[in-house]
Amino acid sequence: MKIFKNIIIRLAFATVLFFIANYFYTKFQYEKDVVKYSRVKNQIDSAFHLGEIIYMGESSNTSFNPWTDTLSQSISDFLQLYLPNKKITAITHEGFHPGLFREMLNLLPQDGKNRTLVITLNMRTCGPSAMFSGNEASNRQEALFYSNRLPLLTRIYLSLHNYDNRNSNEMERLKFQWWRLKPLNEKGFTNNFPTVKKWLEYEANTQLTQQFRQVADAYIKEFAFILNDNNDRVIDLDQIVKICNQKNTHLVFHLLPESRDYARYLFDSTLLQYMDYNALFLATRYRKMGVTIIDNYLKSRSTQYTDQWYPTEHLNAELRKMIAKSIAEKISSQPLKEFDLKQNNWPNPEIKQPMADTLLRLKR
Repeated sequence: MKIFKNIIIRLAFATVLFFIANYFYTKFQYEKDVVKYSRVKNQIDSAFHLGEIIYMGESSNTSFNPWTDTLSQSISDFLQLYLPNKKITAITHEGFHPGLFREMLNLLPQDGKNRTLVITLNMRTCGPSAMFSGNEASNRQEALFYSNRLPLLTRIYLSLHNYDNRNSNEMERLKFQWWRLKPLNEKGFTNNFPTVKKWLEYEANTQLTQQFRQVADAYIKEFAFILNDNNDRVIDLDQIVKICNQKNTHLVFHLLPESRDYARYLFDSTLLQYMDYNALFLATRYRKMGVTIIDNYLKSRSTQYTDQWYPTEHLNAELRKMIAKSIAEKISSQPLKEFDLKQNNWPNPEIKQPMADTLLRLKR
């Protein structure tokens, strides 16, 4: 009996000591650690508390096209111009993905306010190149602070590396393992190459120049995959839907456009079959779950992309504005009038970007 009493006393002492340490850590050090390890945490808190509509996205929100753009407004900026009577806030950073958005929802207040979350649905982040990014460890370290746990406990987790801290070499191994083993001929798909690795080996011997060869390889690596229920990012998106339902928050998924033009120029319909299937998979799955879906997957031209030599969702002002309008009209349930920016320096469609001009001419 005395032994149990001593154990209880020691546990009580340790608990009191922990809460005292937590108090001093929270008061004197926690905010410094937030600034050091989690650059976006305060932005998330502010966006959730101030916004009626919160736009959550990655670099597609703020990308800028130096060749043709003279407007630098982000998608969320344009959204505010279309909905001037709503308070629009944004949570944006390069490399964000559904797994991080899910963690951010831990900070979503349950204060009874009506909020709408507009979350970017980026098909490419569901593939191996993004899932096994070398930056994932730093992303997960930052996400430790997206929680309501005691601050000192978060610091202990950080010190013990209690997060997905696989290094870049391990991520690279997993990425190549996917390309080597994941089959491309299933669910009715037809491809002369059973895996991405075999496809890349064949493409290495084709007659394209080295510059175009790198573009072709990038498109295969980024888009040649087949989504299913077990995909990690799909699981994250499912959890986002569940959390928003629990917190009575209106959820909008916005499916970003992809540069189908170049995929078609390089591979005809072979690569497009995967891209189109994955886009339809996401839109159909979450409509069935009751999520508001805004599908802009097909609404783009090759010349509207900032990055011409690598497949990204970095978009020029014309397309950013169109996306913002589609979101605003869906949320407001009515057609919206155009706003006046009091500027006459819209992107000039006559200016050709190197890739767009050269590749189009090459195929002709």
